[in-house]
Amino acid sequence: MKKTKNFYIILSVSIFFILVGLILGTIYDLDISKTLATVEEGSYYTTNKFAILGETFGEDILYIIVECALAIIFCYLVKNPLKKDIFNTLLFIVLVVCGGCVCFYAINKTLNYMITHNLIHNGEFYSSVLGKITVIFVSLSIHTIIFFLFSKVKNEDLKALLGWAITVVVIAILSNAIVQGTKLIFDRTRFRAMVYERDTTFEHFTPWYQINQNKFATTSQYASDYFKSFPSGHTCAASSIFLLTLLPMFYKKVDTKEWKIFFYVVAIIYTVSVAFSRIIAGAHFFTDVYIAGLVTITLIFIAKYFVIERFVALPQKVNNAKNNITQTINNEPIKEVMNKEENIQSSSIQNQQENEKIDNKNIESKENSNNLDNKKDTPDNTEN
Repeated sequence: MKKTKNFYIILSVSIFFILVGLILGTIYDLDISKTLATVEEGSYYTTNKFAILGETFGEDILYIIVECALAIIFCYLVKNPLKKDIFNTLLFIVLVVCGGCVCFYAINKTLNYMITHNLIHNGEFYSSVLGKITVIFVSLSIHTIIFFLFSKVKNEDLKALLGWAITVVVIAILSNAIVQGTKLIFDRTRFRAMVYERDTTFEHFTPWYQINQNKFATTSQYASDYFKSFPSGHTCAASSIFLLTLLPMFYKKVDTKEWKIFFYVVAIIYTVSVAFSRIIAGAHFFTDVYIAGLVTITLIFIAKYFVIERFVALPQKVNNAKNNITQTINNEPIKEVMNKEENIQSSSIQNQQENEKIDNKNIESKENSNNLDNKKDTPDNTEN
């Protein structure tokens, strides 16, 4: 009862601060970008190193977590195959192909950002056929190494991690489907698109809740990226690191206070850093990153308290309680038997000792009687 009350108090406080942040963000959205964004007029991309790092590598944590989750599911099925072989075969194919695609997509996208921001200077090579083959080879190599490493994990650990891995895949699909679908509906103009097009009055700015009906015509090479501001895909991907906070519910080796604090601190720092880097890059407004992060974190919250807590954590607690009761019940007769055996042994020893005493007494009495007889016989013999 107390735990439920605390839960609703925390939930109410969280919702209050979320609404306050949303209201303030809605009011000062454009002003925040004007203050933080470092895009020069006539330029589409920033030269700020922090923003470049966020744009280039900010999404990679999602791909790493998903790849690991797919590897866990694959290795679990290898060691614990389903009854029907055809299902095993189909799942193996799906997991291997999806894992390879995740690796290729992540590496290819990261390389494209690196080329865009001149982090690597041999961009023409990666655009060639040989370059694409190299990227595919590297992707498959990394994919194979990750799956191989997880194949060395003990079966009992894979069983514990399976629920977490399935949760990762489901939330990754749902969060990205929501964010990417919302982008297509709202078509919000990016801040850097207005700067690039020299819209100094920002007349093409629209609030996050309004579908954009004020697009400007352009023949720019960046036009396909202009109207993808709301919500932020990078922040949605970055906030998937909060999935690590679910690990202690499945994997008891990290179910400690220290690990829980570590997961939350790392998740908060990483997500906030990527979110601010997107505002600094001029790619998103505050509400874009704020709502994108909320989408992923809300899905994780729902999964934690309304799915995992009820269908995983609670049954585990019930089973543990049952096992403890069973062990207690089973151990009581054993203790009784052991006590009986000890009593029997001690009583038998006592009886043996008493019998020995009686025997000793009997022997002594016999000896005494013999001595008396001998004394009697001795005078008779002298008289004779």
